[in-house]
Amino acid sequence: MKELRQYKMGEFWNKLLSGVAMAIVVAVTPGAIIAPFISGLAQNSSFWATINTATNMGTYIVPVAAAALAADQFGFTMIEKASVALAAIAGSGAVVYSKGTWTLVGMGDLINTILIIALAIVAIFLVRNYVGSFSIILEPILCGSIIGGFGMWSYTYVHMISMGVGSILNSFTNLQPILLCTLIAMSFAIIIATPLSTVGLAYAIGINGIAGGAASVGATACFMMVAVATYKMNGKGVSFAMFWGGVKMMLANFVKHPRMLLPIAVVGALTGFTDSFLNIKAGSAYAGFGQPVGPINSFTYMQGSVIYNVIVLALIYFILPIIYSLVVYFIFKKLPKVYNENDWKVDLSK
Repeated sequence: MKELRQYKMGEFWNKLLSGVAMAIVVAVTPGAIIAPFISGLAQNSSFWATINTATNMGTYIVPVAAAALAADQFGFTMIEKASVALAAIAGSGAVVYSKGTWTLVGMGDLINTILIIALAIVAIFLVRNYVGSFSIILEPILCGSIIGGFGMWSYTYVHMISMGVGSILNSFTNLQPILLCTLIAMSFAIIIATPLSTVGLAYAIGINGIAGGAASVGATACFMMVAVATYKMNGKGVSFAMFWGGVKMMLANFVKHPRMLLPIAVVGALTGFTDSFLNIKAGSAYAGFGQPVGPINSFTYMQGSVIYNVIVLALIYFILPIIYSLVVYFIFKKLPKVYNENDWKVDLSK
């Protein structure tokens, strides 16, 4: 219990969610980047069909990987990590049993998975000092049977709520695309600059379609604004890293200078507003990604001329966010009370 108390509530959840977010990124990246290019080949070739299957298989390991990586954040032993994974796979809903057959159905419900992982981690903290060498017997039973069983019960209700939130958001986006796309893009542009995971959030609430596209272009807008803002103070290398999504490197800056989020929010809103007229779409597993994963997944939802679709994606994911970022940058430079060049200096020694 003393070991658990050393973590403040915010630190506990930050560690847990960091592990979950990394698991999602690792699991879905092969399918997001490689699958669109080989899916056509897979229809006529057994070799490419095998590669395509292996590429998309990563999605199914999310609950187990999330549990293992989250447990690793707390320095758990191998037995403890595996025990947490047992609870996660049972409570995730990713595996369904029916008529004597076990069927993999995807990632499951991420919110319920996170809750069960948290419960399993707390449970192990509570018992680890009392079970001694019996940990290899008692901890798997505690997590796999008891907490995992509770997760199977809670899954029905948690999944109902999380899918309900996603359905409402998706419906409102279809009814009011201008307002909702603007707000979603602005929100995700800000969220990706915080310790929170846009990937986990997007999948957890199940946003997809136009709402998913808005989230993806919003994340990209953050990349572009930070790339532009860091260029003068840090040079080409850091700016290039930000362009490709390295904004988490600047978490300390964002915490110390929250005003940095203002230009990011403006660029996110402008990009989302533009996106509402283009109706870019993305799946829930990819909505939290910016470029390059975002445009690759969005392309799979588009029909018609390939050249036209590539031009549209280039506009909304690259050209317009960069233009918006440059305009916002030069405007904010004239507002010293809300913008300071020194805020964007990255200390690479940390």
